[in-house]
Amino acid sequence: MGEVEPLTPTPIVANVSRVVSKVVDRLTGDRGEFPLLVAGAVSAALKNFSIDSRVMYGPAAWIEITDQSSPIWAGCWGEHFSFWVATQFGEVVDLNTSIAHRKRSHQDPDLKSIYSPPMLWSREVPLFYRYQPEGIAELEITDPRDLARFEAVMKEVREKCRPEKLQGAAEAFANEPILCPDKRVLDDSEHMFRHFDRALSVRGIPPAPF
Repeated sequence: MGEVEPLTPTPIVANVSRVVSKVVDRLTGDRGEFPLLVAGAVSAALKNFSIDSRVMYGPAAWIEITDQSSPIWAGCWGEHFSFWVATQFGEVVDLNTSIAHRKRSHQDPDLKSIYSPPMLWSREVPLFYRYQPEGIAELEITDPRDLARFEAVMKEVREKCRPEKLQGAAEAFANEPILCPDKRVLDDSEHMFRHFDRALSVRGIPPAPF
């Protein structure tokens, strides 16, 4: 039998996804507006656990379910692009997909979404996500307000995302759906993924935008 390829350990996934999502939400008001900051914070947090990663940029899309129970593609493509993290284990990490339905689509701002897919932390990316890396992103912050926010996020993330802060298997996840590296989906207390998956099962996945 061949060796099992390593993945980010579950306690680290729980710690980083919870801390980063909560810290960026609290310090910005809505992390959905700051994908580069979220990705940069994830990469900085993983460095504390001696896990290499890169912040990637390029077109990104995911399925959202509208208030009419229709699946649509939302995200950033064409003139827009997004940011996510690629780990040394080949995992794609995007902590903003679970709350992406809060934001109106660039392509059709009149549509209102009520569900979006889980946070993504997986080597295998389901068909209701699309990521097309075009390069490694660099954080160049010149605005004093943005710099102060960035430094505040990084300071807190580095303090809370450390090996000595882990509580082993008891490490708590954020109360948001997340697709974990071992292909498990952990739902939130409102069963958002169950609702998303049910609608997608009925209506199917429309053709992808890229």
